[in-house]
Amino acid sequence: MPWRLKEVIPEALKRAGGKEQLKRGLVLAAWREVVGRELAQITEAVALEGGVLLVQVPDPVVAHQLTYSRLALLKRYEERFPGTVKEIRFQVGSEAPRPRKKAEAPSFGSSPEAGRKALELAQKAPPELREAVARAALALFSRQKGSPCPICKTPSETHPCPTCRRLLEAPWVQKEAERLKRGKPTSLAGDALLVARHLAREALLGEMKDLYPEALKDEAFRPLLQDLAKRFQALFPEEPLPEGIRSLLQKS
Repeated sequence: MPWRLKEVIPEALKRAGGKEQLKRGLVLAAWREVVGRELAQITEAVALEGGVLLVQVPDPVVAHQLTYSRLALLKRYEERFPGTVKEIRFQVGSEAPRPRKKAEAPSFGSSPEAGRKALELAQKAPPELREAVARAALALFSRQKGSPCPICKTPSETHPCPTCRRLLEAPWVQKEAERLKRGKPTSLAGDALLVARHLAREALLGEMKDLYPEALKDEAFRPLLQDLAKRFQALFPEEPLPEGIRSLLQKS
């Protein structure tokens, strides 16, 4: 099954400022998979500029051989990275690339957070591309300043980040957040969906917190609290209910 960039990199990373640089690194790393194991031992993709992939080869014979396979190679790249590689050029190098005996572990420098996120992304990539994904992601995360936004997780010096702050105030996002809170579906995607879910979460938690003292004193309020709890758990199945509310509903 062809591997595609969108299956490896989460949406948050796609929106980051280093998107093109990251994609370029992944295209170069994918050459080994595209060309096959044998030819990958003596060739290397070294650059991607303006849709043209430059491949270093050891001699004119290999360059001639690969020229006949150029259309097939382009087709394989198109399956993996649509619209990215439009042409392949072969350059005879003074020395053939040497096959790697063992992939070196990426160096994560002085930023544990950047290293952790890079490793998480790398684990989602095919085994033969994990090193390249980790290095490219680390380079991207290391350049970004600030800690992750609590809503979209994009590094930012202000919290929420400017994009999420703007969406938090958008009436159309607030309307969809209300639909989510009531258990209705939404057509939102990307940052807007993350913000709407955040608003719905805060609203449900707030209503449960306000209702809890009344339900504690009067059992007649507990079905209302139970309904809020069910909607919360449907939206956020991996997040536990607040301890007091969970204990009270278990007794009901």
